[in-house]
Amino acid sequence: MSILGTRVLRTEDPRFLTTGGVYTEDVVDERLAGACHVFFARSPVAHARIEAIDVSAALSAPGVIAAYTGADLADLPVVTPGLNKQMTRAILPADKVRYVGEPVAIVVTEQAYQGEDAIELVDVDYDVLPAVVDFADALAGKVLLYDEAGTNVAGTFGDPDALDQHLFDECEVVTTRTILNQRVAPAPMESRAAAAAWGEDGRVTAWIPSQAAQGCQGSLARQLGITPQEVHIITPDVGGAFGAKFGADPEHVMVAWVARRLGRPARWTETRYENLVAMTHGRAQQQTVTIGGQRDGTVLAYRLEVIQDSGAHVRVGAILPSLTILMTPGPYEIPRAESVATSVVTNTTPIGAYRGAGRPEASAALERAMDLFAAEIGMDPAEVRRKNLIPPDKFPYSTPTGATYDTGDYVTALDKALQAAGYTELRAEQQRRRERGDVLQLGIGLASYVEITAADAAAGETARLTVHGDGTATVYTGSSAHGQGHHTAWAMLVESELGIPMASVTVIHGDTDLIPEGIGTYGSRSLQLGGVAVHKAALDVKEQARRVAADMLEAAETDLELNADSGTWPLVADEEDGKYSDSNPVNDCCSVGAISMMTRYWFDWV
Repeated sequence: MSILGTRVLRTEDPRFLTTGGVYTEDVVDERLAGACHVFFARSPVAHARIEAIDVSAALSAPGVIAAYTGADLADLPVVTPGLNKQMTRAILPADKVRYVGEPVAIVVTEQAYQGEDAIELVDVDYDVLPAVVDFADALAGKVLLYDEAGTNVAGTFGDPDALDQHLFDECEVVTTRTILNQRVAPAPMESRAAAAAWGEDGRVTAWIPSQAAQGCQGSLARQLGITPQEVHIITPDVGGAFGAKFGADPEHVMVAWVARRLGRPARWTETRYENLVAMTHGRAQQQTVTIGGQRDGTVLAYRLEVIQDSGAHVRVGAILPSLTILMTPGPYEIPRAESVATSVVTNTTPIGAYRGAGRPEASAALERAMDLFAAEIGMDPAEVRRKNLIPPDKFPYSTPTGATYDTGDYVTALDKALQAAGYTELRAEQQRRRERGDVLQLGIGLASYVEITAADAAAGETARLTVHGDGTATVYTGSSAHGQGHHTAWAMLVESELGIPMASVTVIHGDTDLIPEGIGTYGSRSLQLGGVAVHKAALDVKEQARRVAADMLEAAETDLELNADSGTWPLVADEEDGKYSDSNPVNDCCSVGAISMMTRYWFDWV
């Protein structure tokens, strides 16, 4: 039996469309009974020394339980980045702010409505410093964000001094341009949130919307100065993430710290204003493209020089140029291509991962370059692309920057897109408007894009499948859903192999006690790795069932076949007689520890 390839309805949707999702803000749990509410006073200036903070007025406001500054959290470890290790940051700064929206004080209230007014009463004396927001100013280093680092450069990728000075020598035409890939705010429908409660066993349970509960567990533990075993992460429904809900942010750490300090549960929900200024942003690259080739449209050489704005703190955004460099030549057969990048800190919101994380930036730069080249030689930009796309007979193809593409037919894909868009007619209409001098002109955008999916296949993913005696099944997956439809896809895989109806398959994710090992969801890896792990777990169940049934029926395993269409699969097992279980890890690059259990199944003879 197989339902793969058929049209199905998403199993998640009825709940979301009726009772609604249960997001972190909505969680009702006895461990959160009597929770206080955490609010953050945030800096209104981009760069300043903190001379003094007075929270006395806030403490006297109605409903305020406590107020804390950076000095109170001095016992927490400082965060050391993976690049420039001198650019450390405190969970709550006590001496300096580096971007508008950076938290400077915590106010805790009995009721959620009391916090917004209370944080306005926090009085901070700022010694305002010049702000660094320009790429050139950051590189010049006249104003430093981290005095101890002696530079605003967080890291480099490639050696600018090693660029080929003769890269364009054979080109008839060379054109160059500096362009900006602007910063963006991810702005998920559900903003960030957290809830935390410490148990009598000394463990903290934290509800955090995340793309990877296990990674969040490790991140929260490190920043609290405790072990991962002392942290239990639960990820409820997640209302969008787009790369920006990874690990534990400073606010998540502070909510857990408040809960421990006060000995009572604590909760926080980010406002939309906070989300726009304080959640990590994306993109933010200055790109200098230089492209050269022949007047017949053949591109011979391409260079990309990137300056990455990392924002005020060195987070994952600082290393994303490495992926930009990898994808420099995109889907084109460019004989000579090179790229370098420099990440700098500025007095702006820190940069994190967002929608492709470094790779769309490479495509945007290259496509602008192709248009510049086409304009310079007077050729249709679609024809320039067609002429330079990697032909099908060149696969597998290795690019000059080290990427290997397994297969593709990029020219056919381009032609189909042009035909579907009516490209010839659009160009004709564009020309007519130009000739008439119309006020309303017609612009036509064109781009070709090649993407990495499941690039970290060696890391694998985890899945565990349990089939219950009542004929239902539960999938425990290391992948983490935030709108992609994982529950439907995983249930489809189970039904396809075992015949258990999709409606009878429950999918659980985002709980580190139930799923201690997992990687999470990012980089288009979920179905390729998480789905494969579930599929292998289903196959494992089938083989276990075959072995058990063969033993029960005193038959050869090869003589048995699962009848998934009988409508009686599995036969409910008697709790005292005929209950079987087994555990068999499946380990390979796509499935780490896929474990299955079964009770008793109904088989037909072959």
